[in-house]
Amino acid sequence: MKMCPQKKFFKFLTIVFVFAIVLANNAFSQALLDQEKATTYLRWNLFTGRDQLQFSKVGNKVVIKTLNVELFNNLKNELSDVRLDPQYLNSIQFKDNANGANALNAMAVEIELKDANVEMFSFYRERDKKYVVDFWTDSSDAVTLGKAAVLKPEEIKTAEVATKAPASVPTPKIEIAPKMTEPKIVAAKSKVTTVIAKEQPMPKADVALEKKVEADKVLSSFVVDPSRISKKSAAELDAEEEASKKPYRDFRYGATFVWDYDPIAPAYKQLVNLKTKIPEIFYPIANRNFKKDDKEAHLQLTINLYRKKKWGLMYKSMKLFTEKYGATAEWELLEFIKANAILRENVDVPNPELFKNALTMLTNLSEKSDNYELKKAIYKYLLSYYIEKNESLKILQIAKTYYAGTRDNFDFEESIIPAEAMLNSLAKLGQIDKIRELSQEKTMKKILPAQLLLAYQSYAYLRGGDLNALISFYETNRVALAKPIDPVIMYNTAEAYFRVGRFQEAMNLYTEFTKNYSYEYVASNAYLRMALCSDLMDKNYNETLDLYKRAIDTSVDGQVSYEARVRYVAFRSVRKRDLDDRDREIRIFLEQDKNATSPDKNLTKLLQQVRLRTLIVDGKYKEALAYLSLIPTIGMAKIDARIFDGDGAEIVYGIISDFYQKAEYSQAIKAWQTYKDKYIDKVAMDPYMNFVVGSSYVKLGLYKGFDDVYAAFEKLKDTPNRTFPIWVARNQELKASDLLSELVIVKDIKLKNWDLVQKNIAAFEKKLPAYNKTNYYKGLVSFNQKDYAGAVTHLENFFSKQDQRIIYDPSDVADMIRAYTDSIYELGQTDKFLKVSEAILNDTTSFGTDNAYIQNVRERIAYLGIEITAGKGTLNNYMLFEKKINDFKKAYSKSIYTGRVNYLLGQAMVANQKVKEGREIFTSLVNDKNTSDYLKELAKSELGLLNLKERTL
Repeated sequence: MKMCPQKKFFKFLTIVFVFAIVLANNAFSQALLDQEKATTYLRWNLFTGRDQLQFSKVGNKVVIKTLNVELFNNLKNELSDVRLDPQYLNSIQFKDNANGANALNAMAVEIELKDANVEMFSFYRERDKKYVVDFWTDSSDAVTLGKAAVLKPEEIKTAEVATKAPASVPTPKIEIAPKMTEPKIVAAKSKVTTVIAKEQPMPKADVALEKKVEADKVLSSFVVDPSRISKKSAAELDAEEEASKKPYRDFRYGATFVWDYDPIAPAYKQLVNLKTKIPEIFYPIANRNFKKDDKEAHLQLTINLYRKKKWGLMYKSMKLFTEKYGATAEWELLEFIKANAILRENVDVPNPELFKNALTMLTNLSEKSDNYELKKAIYKYLLSYYIEKNESLKILQIAKTYYAGTRDNFDFEESIIPAEAMLNSLAKLGQIDKIRELSQEKTMKKILPAQLLLAYQSYAYLRGGDLNALISFYETNRVALAKPIDPVIMYNTAEAYFRVGRFQEAMNLYTEFTKNYSYEYVASNAYLRMALCSDLMDKNYNETLDLYKRAIDTSVDGQVSYEARVRYVAFRSVRKRDLDDRDREIRIFLEQDKNATSPDKNLTKLLQQVRLRTLIVDGKYKEALAYLSLIPTIGMAKIDARIFDGDGAEIVYGIISDFYQKAEYSQAIKAWQTYKDKYIDKVAMDPYMNFVVGSSYVKLGLYKGFDDVYAAFEKLKDTPNRTFPIWVARNQELKASDLLSELVIVKDIKLKNWDLVQKNIAAFEKKLPAYNKTNYYKGLVSFNQKDYAGAVTHLENFFSKQDQRIIYDPSDVADMIRAYTDSIYELGQTDKFLKVSEAILNDTTSFGTDNAYIQNVRERIAYLGIEITAGKGTLNNYMLFEKKINDFKKAYSKSIYTGRVNYLLGQAMVANQKVKEGREIFTSLVNDKNTSDYLKELAKSELGLLNLKERTL
């Protein structure tokens, strides 16, 4: 039985369809996750499309979010089976919010890292269609400053930074998350609880006693984590300035680059659709009176052949007509028919050469013919053609001839077409003076609508940069303008208002423009300008954010939409002082659509600024510096490059400040020397940065370097201080000359020139009587001169008057603690010492172990507390003594006091009726080679005494 063709065809389709399904299954059989283990890192390759996953790291957790349910389920299945590497990962949790109350909630994979030292870095590799996620442990605290990572261009654009990367892993420069189009992003809120101890009211008694009690209170808070001091100082300094009380920084700290938008001219409507029409539409080829004579009958035959598209016979008929009646007989009609025939045959798929020949024929015909109606038809067609090709010069030439012909024939109604074409072509050619001249012509004023002429004039003013003239022109004619005002007039005038800084007037006009002409293409520009006006005028923050979101949602121009997103991120995620997770999540708007056109020069510069500043506000100074090194500031205008240099100087100060707070003075100096010429010297002087660097030289004993810094600092003392940008908080606001005087005091204290120090402190105190830090310096001098009572008095005055944190260098904090506690110890105030030492040890537990200076002081204070407790020798003390000593040994396993503390522990054991344990401790001291001979003798005496007691018993 033969199969019919239709059945064969459907059978073939079925086979193809099944084959396609098999291929699709094979294509998707590739695993989503591929795990690679290297010696220095763990790598996950996640094979999925771009923009499908979003990565973030907070503390010891990495969160991978997605809105793709199928992708989440596949990821869940594969991660559930993967073997976790205990070197980097602890556990994985899956949070499926797909069926939650809010459909916008992303599904998330939460990965708990081994500890906070495990770092994460991710980027998308386009050629492999995969995300690369690396985990590693940052085992070195050393920082290589200014080294840009080596990433491929496409990887630099899509890299997402969680934290800094080690040398073996590429350090990303741009913090970008995958793109999302919805401005409203739902994120979990994190709660921060602050516990404040209640203070009991004090009776108003002796003022001196009150100061001492207050000083004891302050002890639990004056020794603080450097970062904690820095933040509090910034908050207190901000409180002194009214502007700083606002929840957002001012406009200068956001997306500050603003550029002009091009003026718009009235749109010129196409006269005819060239894809379907030919010149005959304007000048129909009419039938001839063929009964009149043979000539007319011959012409009618030619027209009939033209209409039937019998081109060969048509041309043969024309040739015979010319031979019979002469070359000039009806030549205009014949040439017009030839041109139309060529165009008619080339409407669908034009032949460029033939099309060009037809246009040449029409042009020649328009120049030679005296038939006005024919010429008018040809001009209309030629205008339509050159308008479509956007050849403004040809449009102008044809329109001028056309316009002159209409005037010569008193066809003023027809004059409107070439008149408007002339103005439009002049606008495109930038012939501003010609537009002004032509718009003032009496004939033009008669034939064209008044607002149309005003629109072209507004274009000419704005294109020429005559902003005040345009504003004056608008304000003069505003009352006479009929509503709604022409969109060109409104838009161009609003742009002029914006450029001269009259933002409220600009905003009013832009608002009216969007209300009446929201369908116009430039409405996107108007919406964004409205938001920018509100921003520049510092209007209500929430309203401004809503305007930016509206600009994002309503923009049809990709460049304008992207600019709106960048400015929205800058406002909410850079200028806002206290950021939450939702503020940081909107940074995904910095990712550009992969199908969008490349951003222009201005937008690229704006994007670079905002990306850099997101790193700065996050405190990622090393990443910010690396990213800044990739920005081509050399080719920028000096004023633009200076903005990046100012941010660069702040980044360098942030790095120096971090090193200084960790007492890594050599690294602080290295950063200063490396970037001083590149960034710091290009902007106004920063007195406190110079103080920090000079102090670092002193701490290291590099007095020659100090002298050089001091000399350079002194030369600049009369120059204005930098007031913008200030991204990193300073601890004090002293003038350059005052900080120079303080540097001299710091140096003399280090050199122990006590007489000179006292003289300089006296002069400094006379100049700045309210500067509380003077008490700190007095206390150090008194302690070093063994005036312990004076040291206690000065330092307690410093604690009680401290209204803001002004000491955060760990070595200074350590010196202050030691001076105060040792002075109390030397004065024999044992009860006070125990109280103070307990407060200090409790307050420095959370951070003191990270700093060698604080650690040494803590060790000494703890040891002296043990000695004082042992000296009292009461039964109750011995009961607490054992725990205190064991805590000391655990915290300071390599202490120089270990032998002495063990001896005291042995005594405490014996006193607590733990004779066996005490004997073992004494025996170990005797046998320990590292124990001093003095302690060995004491231990032997204790053992002998124990033996005597046992024999007596």
